[in-house]
Amino acid sequence: MRSYFWSYICKETDMFKHKIELLLLSSLLLSGCGGSDSPAEEVEPPVVPPPAPTPTEFEHKIEGTIAYLGAVAGADICVDLDMNKRCDETEPQSSSETDGSYQINWNSNTENPQYYLIANWTDTQTSTLATPAPLASQFKANALNLSSSNTDDDNTQHQRLNAVIGNGIGQLFSLQDHSGAINALTHIEFQRYEMMLEQALSSSEILLKKQELALILDSLYPHSGSNVYQVSAEQSEAIEFVDTQRLHSHLTALINDNLTAILGIDELFSSSKAGLIALSEESGLSLESYLNSDPIDVRFLVNNTLIAQGYIDTPFDEKIMSEVDWQVLQTNIMNDDLTPNKFTLAPVHLNSFFSLDYGNPDLTLLGFINDNQITASIADSSSVQETPLECWNGQLEKWINGNRNDQGYQPNALAFNNNTLTTHYDGTNVPIHFSIEKHHRDSEQWQAIISATPEELKLDQLVWPEYIYRYHIEQTQDVMCRVETDFLTWDMPIHNDPEQLTTADIARLFWPAFYPDEVVIDEENQRLSVELTLGNLSTFEWSLQTSPNDLSVIHILEVDVPQELDAIILPDDYLIEGDKIIEIEINPANSFDDMNDYLQLTYDAEEESFSQRIYAHIISLLPSR
Repeated sequence: MRSYFWSYICKETDMFKHKIELLLLSSLLLSGCGGSDSPAEEVEPPVVPPPAPTPTEFEHKIEGTIAYLGAVAGADICVDLDMNKRCDETEPQSSSETDGSYQINWNSNTENPQYYLIANWTDTQTSTLATPAPLASQFKANALNLSSSNTDDDNTQHQRLNAVIGNGIGQLFSLQDHSGAINALTHIEFQRYEMMLEQALSSSEILLKKQELALILDSLYPHSGSNVYQVSAEQSEAIEFVDTQRLHSHLTALINDNLTAILGIDELFSSSKAGLIALSEESGLSLESYLNSDPIDVRFLVNNTLIAQGYIDTPFDEKIMSEVDWQVLQTNIMNDDLTPNKFTLAPVHLNSFFSLDYGNPDLTLLGFINDNQITASIADSSSVQETPLECWNGQLEKWINGNRNDQGYQPNALAFNNNTLTTHYDGTNVPIHFSIEKHHRDSEQWQAIISATPEELKLDQLVWPEYIYRYHIEQTQDVMCRVETDFLTWDMPIHNDPEQLTTADIARLFWPAFYPDEVVIDEENQRLSVELTLGNLSTFEWSLQTSPNDLSVIHILEVDVPQELDAIILPDDYLIEGDKIIEIEINPANSFDDMNDYLQLTYDAEEESFSQRIYAHIISLLPSR
C-alpha cells in the first residue's frame, strides 16, 4: 500500500514538473522519487558587496566677483557659516583679484551648508554722501500691515547696515543665491532679508518678497543679462548705475528705520526716481552735490509720495508745514488787521532796521542799530484813518477794490504747495508766494540763524517758541493802486508828452510853493533840492517809468538820506493818463532772492506769551533816558 502511494506520486510529479515552479515542498517530495543516487548540487548564495562608507567631508567651491564703483581689488571675502555677520578666523576666506574676481575652497562635513558672503576692504578714495537728517515721525502701522507688537522702539530695533562705506572701510553682504556675486544690489537684498527675519516671515513669504524686490531693482537699475544681481565691474561704475545707487542710498538714510514695510523704501524710490532726477537737473548741481545739501524739495517729494501711497496722513518731517503750522502763519501774517505777530530784521548795511508786531494791530515797534546802540520807538496807526484803495486788475482791465467782491472780481483762494503758500494781491490777479522755512528752536539751522543776528539785540538769549517760521516773499509782477475816490490829480504841462517832461516841470508840478526861487534844479541828473525844513535840504531824483497798464509813470525818490532811514524811505509815483497826472502807489515785483538777507519771522505768539516777552526783551535793551 505504501509503495503504491509513492509510485503514484512519482508518476504525477513527472507529468507536471515542467509546468510548475520548483517549490521547497516539491523538492522535498521529489527527493523520495527514483532517479540518480548522486547528492543534490549545492547553490552558492550571491555575493553582496558591503555598503560604501559615508564620507565625513565634502568639498565646496565659490567663485564670484565683487563690484562696487568698479572692481574691488584686495577685498577680504569670507563665507559666514554661522551667519553672525562677522568673518571669524575659522571661516573660509580669500581675497579678490585686481578684476574683482575671487575663489574660496573649503571642506566641511555638511553637504549643503547655509551661509552669507561678506566682503571687507579699505577705501579712502571714495567720497561718501552726507547723511541727511532722518525723518522724525512714525508711519502708520495699519498701512504697513503690522500690529503694534511689531513696532519696537528705537533701542530694540535691529540696526540694519545701510552705509556701504564709512570711515574708510567698505563692507558688502550677499546671500548665497547669486553664484558668488557681491555688489550694491546683493547688499540691498541682504538688508531687506534682515527685515524679513525680524518680522518672522515664513519661508514662502520670504521667497515672494525676494522675487518682488528683484522685479523692482530690475526696473530701477540698468543692467545686462537676465539676473539683476549679476553686476559686472563695468556696470557698477557706469554713471546711470552710480546715480541710481546714490538716490537709493539717500532715501534709505532719509527714511532710516521709520518705514518698516519691507519693500517700502524700494517702492518709494520706484515711484519717485524720475521726480528726484528732475529736481537734481533743475538745481544745476551734480547729483552728488545736490543730495549732499539735503534739499528740502526732496523731502517734499518723498512726503507727498508717502501720503499718496498711504504710509502717512500728515507730514513726516518737522521741516514740513502742517495744517497747524499754516494756521499760525495765516493768523500772524495774512491778517494784519487782527493780531499780527512777526519780527523783521534788515541786514547790517541798512543799520539792522527792525520792526516788531506784537499782537496789537495799531502798534508796531520800529528801531535800528547805530554805533552799537539800539534806537526804537512805537508807531501808532490808530489815529490814521484807513483810506479805501483800488488796484489795477490787468485781467479785467479796470481798477478793483479787493475788499468788495463786485465788478466781476472774485478773490483767489489760498493755495498750499509743500512749504509755499500762494495768495494774490488784493483786487488783482498777481500771485504772491510765501516760502516758509520751519525751524525747531533746538535745531542746528536755527542756532546758526540766531547766532548771526546783531549782538546788540541778544536774540540768542530768548527762549523761543518750539517752532519758528522764517518766510520769504515773492511778488511776480508790479502792482499799481490808487485812492478809490478823491485821488489827487494834476494837469499835464501843455505839451502833453511824457517824454518832454523836464526837472523844472516836476518842480513846478509837485513843489509849486517853492518853485522857482527856492528850488535847486539839476537837469542833467534829473535832480532837484528843496529846503522843506529850516536848515535841512532834501534832494529828490525823478525818472520816467512804465506802469502795469503800459502808461507812463513819474517816479520820484528822496536820495542822500541817512543810512538808517534808507530802508523806510518810499518813492512817490504819478500815473500819466492823457492830460491828467494821478497819484498812485507802485508795489514793485520782487523775487525770493531780493530780500534773502532779511530775517522775517513769525511764531506761535501764544506760546508762553512770546510776543510780549520779545517786546519786553527789546525794550529792556534800549538805553536809559
